[in-house]
Amino acid sequence: MRPREICTFGLSLIFLAPSLFAESKIPEIPHSEVGFPLPYYSPVSGTFAEIRNHNLHLGSDFKSYGLNGHNILATFDGYVEEISYSKTGYGLSLNLYNPKYKIKSKYAHLHSFGGTLYELELLRRALLLMGDPTGFQLKLPPGMFVTKKGNAIGKTGETGSGPPHLHLEFRSEKGNINPLYFSEIHQKDVTPPTIISMFLEGDGLEKPLLLTAKEIGKGKFELSTEQGDKFSSIQLTGKIRIRLSGYDKIRSRNKNNVYGMDLFVNGKSVFSRNFDFLSFEDKSQKHQFYDINRSSLSPPVYFYHMYEQPKLFKEEGYSINLSSFPKKEKVQVQASLRDATGNVSSVFFDIIHEEQTPDLSVKQISKKTGNKYKSLDGVVSIDLTKAEISGDGSLLITEIFEKEIPFKIPKGLPLKGKIYQVDTKRMSWKGEGQGEMNLGFTPSIKDSLYFFDSSIGKFQGIQPKRKPNGFSFKLTKVGFLMVLSDETPPNVFPMTSIARYIELPEVRNHCMEEKYYGLSDVGSGFRTNVELLVDGQSFPYEYDPDRSAIRVLIPKSLQKERPYLLLEVKASDFAGNNSEPFLDLISTNGWREDLQASCPVIE
Repeated sequence: MRPREICTFGLSLIFLAPSLFAESKIPEIPHSEVGFPLPYYSPVSGTFAEIRNHNLHLGSDFKSYGLNGHNILATFDGYVEEISYSKTGYGLSLNLYNPKYKIKSKYAHLHSFGGTLYELELLRRALLLMGDPTGFQLKLPPGMFVTKKGNAIGKTGETGSGPPHLHLEFRSEKGNINPLYFSEIHQKDVTPPTIISMFLEGDGLEKPLLLTAKEIGKGKFELSTEQGDKFSSIQLTGKIRIRLSGYDKIRSRNKNNVYGMDLFVNGKSVFSRNFDFLSFEDKSQKHQFYDINRSSLSPPVYFYHMYEQPKLFKEEGYSINLSSFPKKEKVQVQASLRDATGNVSSVFFDIIHEEQTPDLSVKQISKKTGNKYKSLDGVVSIDLTKAEISGDGSLLITEIFEKEIPFKIPKGLPLKGKIYQVDTKRMSWKGEGQGEMNLGFTPSIKDSLYFFDSSIGKFQGIQPKRKPNGFSFKLTKVGFLMVLSDETPPNVFPMTSIARYIELPEVRNHCMEEKYYGLSDVGSGFRTNVELLVDGQSFPYEYDPDRSAIRVLIPKSLQKERPYLLLEVKASDFAGNNSEPFLDLISTNGWREDLQASCPVIE
């Protein structure tokens, strides 16, 4: 084996010598000078470089257990460089800067400032009173608000995007640093990452293989085929691509991103990547690191490229080029995922360098014209002309029988027509594919186009629009398309069983009683405008998209006249189904104790 002919990589996210990496990417601040951002050792609920809708998550999220008002602590000595507020995105945030090491930490989704910097909280209030109440962004003079590591400088909240949590970023002059890089912040984890599956493509494979992983020992996983047979070796030739699907639980039940990954061939490293730093240029380039047609945020499923993907997205990278190995040689492969503490999980298999015998039973399953694809019966068409395509393969659109699908269609949603599977062979795409399903008739209001996302095992929205003869849609993932009829009404339920909406006394609104009612629907989706009555009268509310719930604020002064309030909610969905009324009898007993002289009186 000649090392120079093995596919190796050397761009921004691979292992480098610690001194070289520190000089070029991460400031040389001693780990002892970087502290934890909260007064309790909170688990991470979202990690660095996770997939978000348009780019990558640039920090770590820390649990605040549904409580607003915890102190946030300065991660190092420095001064507040900037404060900002918006109703979306980061919400209320501040940037703390250390001029010695030229590193800053950003705290987001805060409730307020304060602690040792009470004047900063007064400035926030003044900006909202005298300026635009919807937002501000203010650069502060260096040294105006100075603090020391460990000092309280604000309160946790849920501004911008909820539910409550603390978002923390570290930034250098060249990019973003993974908070788990610092020893006081990483989670002292003892559990290795979980490997879900391996996706294997090869020049000689008629169809890519999706192999399921099963843990057989701590950090050791065994692969099996779709038929349940153990997978330990395969005959291949030419270039092959390996993608590994998995996550890391760290100390919480959240399925987080891993810290790094490795690929070994015959015991030698051929690919390695660390998610400890992202340059400013790389943060929007998800396709470099993930198979974005199979990866998803909710629930988190990450298909990692075990190879370097070109930034320009014109050509598909590869993991190993078998042409550099003698014919019939057995090549031993190990693919691994790592966490920030160094725990490793691996799968092992062998490749015999030999061409596979063509499977003559495989038939054409879709038609291709340029970057436009059609099912053989012409019902489903997908146009990728405006998307960026890499690889020399094609999109596969296959008619599937209901008994062959790897999932169950929910009750109350009868199938109307055929099921089509959308998959890829030696290609991927970035952006939205424009699709059409031509049924030959006008769908009713209850009929809608549904998409089952193969990677996460859930139905997901694809923005379907009704047409005189079917539907148009937008597609970014692989999975299954079908038309279902929505015969099931939406559901309204109280969210009292989840301790998410409680504020600590120092930040609680004592004038209002806050109530949340969740909305759900198994079919076409619920409408966010509901009919809400309190004691038979229409009552205002707001829809909270982060919780899929309506938020109702009831003045506590009502307790003077009414010992009980009867709240009624009716919801509807896009198929015209209406929910049964949900009734909540609310006791006002005890509200008097919370009332203050400054609370408005409503009779």
